[in-house]
Amino acid sequence: MAPSIDSPTGFYKPEEDVFCNDGREDQLLSFISNHPQLPQIRNSPEAVLAAIDEFGRTRDFLMNVGPHKGKVITDIIATDRPSTILEIGGYIGYSAIMFGHALRKAATATGSHAQAPRFLSLEMNPKFTAVSRALVSIAGLDDVVDIWEGPCRASLQRLANRKTSNSTTKPWDMVFLDHSKISYLNDLKLCEELGLVAPGSMVVADDMKRPGNPQYSEYVRASPEKKTEAYLPFKGCLSDGGISLGNPFLVYETALVEELEPTGHMDAVEVSKCVDLVELN
Repeated sequence: MAPSIDSPTGFYKPEEDVFCNDGREDQLLSFISNHPQLPQIRNSPEAVLAAIDEFGRTRDFLMNVGPHKGKVITDIIATDRPSTILEIGGYIGYSAIMFGHALRKAATATGSHAQAPRFLSLEMNPKFTAVSRALVSIAGLDDVVDIWEGPCRASLQRLANRKTSNSTTKPWDMVFLDHSKISYLNDLKLCEELGLVAPGSMVVADDMKRPGNPQYSEYVRASPEKKTEAYLPFKGCLSDGGISLGNPFLVYETALVEELEPTGHMDAVEVSKCVDLVELN
């Protein structure tokens, strides 16, 4: 039976012990590329997302943000209307399609052409990158979404080294963290050090209840005084580039927003707005 490309209902198959990089990503791309309704799916981000969800419900679990948590973020995009979104951890392009589409719609709604909307996804796995690029192309979002393959921290350094016309790194309006959970805090701190996150940036972290990330949550809630106390003993001591100390003078307003993951379990995203850069005496 041909899968529907209408709005998805129901939940994904349960997450197994092995839940990615076992051939299912190639199967997903084949499922969509050979879909009997491909002409209707092509250039429709909503239809591509619905087909991915159909695969997750009927074939194999996929570690996507999913429609429920995803809507939390697309609602933020519609309200705040960012021009740029940086994603760390792209997998097969689900969030790139969902958020890239929302980014383009927000730009159209404002009628502003001062800055073309840009969604940049960083993905380390070559297979995931290839599938993601193919699905983004099918969705007709090549004009908005760009995908870089390679280790996250090297890509962040490369991004920061691309100077703007005034020779400074321009902060991103939104950063979406959805890669290795143990790396969230270290990579957020690198973004702070590189100027990719600054006052005005929104940082959204996925999977903050399942499995959760207490160290990350503690950091974005901590005062500059508390972060500085932890920062100063190590300032100037690190030389290997693998550990970041961040910018302790940045202030976040943060909230944990609970919503369902694709399998139906309750999860949450951490939504943290960088609101200030303070000076301590």
